[in-house]
Amino acid sequence: MAPTYLETLGHFTTFLTAYTHTLLYLRTLYPRTSFAHSRIHNTPVYQSRHPLVCEWIRDAIAAVREELLKGGVAKIAIVVFGCDGGEDQTGSAKIMERYMFDVSTFPAVEKNDRSMDLDGDDSSSPYREDIDEDYSMPRRRKTKAVDLDVEVNLSEQFRAALIALTTRTCTLFPLPPNCSFNISMELKDGGDIDPPIGHPQPWIPVQPSLQQTGRHRTILDEWEEAQVDREGSDLGGARVTPIRSVAAGVFKFENWIEEGKAKLQGQEGGSTKTSFASSL
Repeated sequence: MAPTYLETLGHFTTFLTAYTHTLLYLRTLYPRTSFAHSRIHNTPVYQSRHPLVCEWIRDAIAAVREELLKGGVAKIAIVVFGCDGGEDQTGSAKIMERYMFDVSTFPAVEKNDRSMDLDGDDSSSPYREDIDEDYSMPRRRKTKAVDLDVEVNLSEQFRAALIALTTRTCTLFPLPPNCSFNISMELKDGGDIDPPIGHPQPWIPVQPSLQQTGRHRTILDEWEEAQVDREGSDLGGARVTPIRSVAAGVFKFENWIEEGKAKLQGQEGGSTKTSFASSL
């Protein structure tokens, strides 16, 4: 039986959760001793054992899922940033790396057509374990593997993307100390796409350097043009490393890494921008 829209979307968010945990390990954003070794799609991955980190990622991916269901998301980004104050003393975040997912071709399916035959249809990813409150090792319980029902072609492509993530991060310039991360979205540029505002509000606007020009741009004078030039200055990064192109039925996405200008300052060849092409 072909997987339903909700099932396939659930497989993607599970993959995205495993990807995020593994990325935090590979880039050493938290001590590596705080991660547990695991497997998904027959490839090694890592999971943070800290319950607050797990909760934050779970809630963030759940919020992403809600926006994907609306069909208004163009890109998802796992953003690694540092904040050292810098010479300008603005205290704004310095974009170091962005791990991008172009999901603009994901289908927008009406609610009645998503098939509600889904076990619990919970908004959190099944990629989780019970964590003791004293932050000790996870209590493992016997549950069905989260990748058991994933269609073989999709599972193999997720596996290839996770392997490529590991190999590509080995080629990146090291991160400065005291970096952190967040998850952001870029919405489609359509007149019927509205930002996810309301109460409670899980999303907040990103900093100006990651803002795109508004969809209703008009004729601007010179001062306004200068303001726009400062907007979006970190979009696209200074160096791009492709990871993987995934296609499984109507679900297709591209995955790549953007290294920011702030990270590459002072590095030899840091001004060179690579071409974008999907890896095999």
